[in-house]
Parts: sequence; structure tokens; C-alpha cells
Amino acid sequence: MMPRVEIVNIVATVKLEPMPDPGEVLEKIPGSKPVKRFRGAMIRIGKTPVLFYKKKIIVTGTKSLEELEDVIKKLVGILHRHGIIVQSKGYEVVNVTARVELGQRIDLVEASAKLGGIYDPDYRPYLVAKVNNTVIMLTHNGKLVVLGAKSIMGVHETITLIKKLIV
Repeated sequence: MMPRVEIVNIVATVKLEPMPDPGEVLEKIPGSKPVKRFRGAMIRIGKTPVLFYKKKIIVTGTKSLEELEDVIKKLVGILHRHGIIVQSKGYEVVNVTARVELGQRIDLVEASAKLGGIYDPDYRPYLVAKVNNTVIMLTHNGKLVVLGAKSIMGVHETITLIKKLIV
């Protein structure tokens, strides 16, 4: 059975030229909010937060690369409408989180040994392991969360490796 994969969050940094100043965003864009902890600004495009820092813009909460690209286009449009003229110079995915159903039961004690993970049923009902530069959480009923992949392909590579080792 093929695993069912659902991308639940993509986090990316966006390159705009010139990079807008967070103070200018706060001043010119209605509904923008300060992010005091990082001395930045935040706006929402639909449900997606876009965070502005001095040298970085972070988009979080998209579920596909198409949605991410759509948010970036809308972002550039919003900035232009408010007199902040920028051009998109691309983006870099920095984190992908996915939910996966492997479709079969897993012996977590055996899987822990094979993956070099931690499984303590008295502490938590799932296995935690580092696989393929990602962190995974795996339950006995074959549900898996993959955290920290650098691409959607990285999620699939992690799943392939897990299936090879424990399924």
C-alpha cells in the first residue's frame, strides 16, 4: 500500500528586491502588526502570516508550492498598491512538515532499534527518531509526522527510507 502523504506546513524565506523595511510596512499597510520580539512586522494574506524582518521575509502556513507562489505574488501586489515597489527574486523552502499514513501497524520497539530512535511508552505513545536530516514521530498504527524536511522531495525520501528500514 502506498503511504498517504499530507503536507501540513511549508515555511519559506522570500527574496524581494529591494527588501522592504518593517517600519515602512507598518506605516503603509493597513492591518499590519508589529512583531516586537524580532522588531519586525506581520501581515496576513488570507490565513497565511507573512513576517518582515530587516533582511528576511518569512512565509509560513502554506500547504503546497503553488500556494506559496500565489502568496508571494499577492504579497508583491499588496506592497505595490501601498507604494512599496519591489520585485520577487524567488524563495527558499526552509521547513516542510507532513502527516503520513503508512497503512500498517508498526512494532515501535523494533522500529526504535532499527532507526536509532527513542520510544518510551510510559513517557509518550510514539517513537521519535532522526531520519534523513528530519525528525519523525511514528505511532504503532503507522501514523507518521515528518518535521524539518528542506523540500517536499525530502519528505518522500524520508518515507522511502523508513519503509526500507522498518516496513
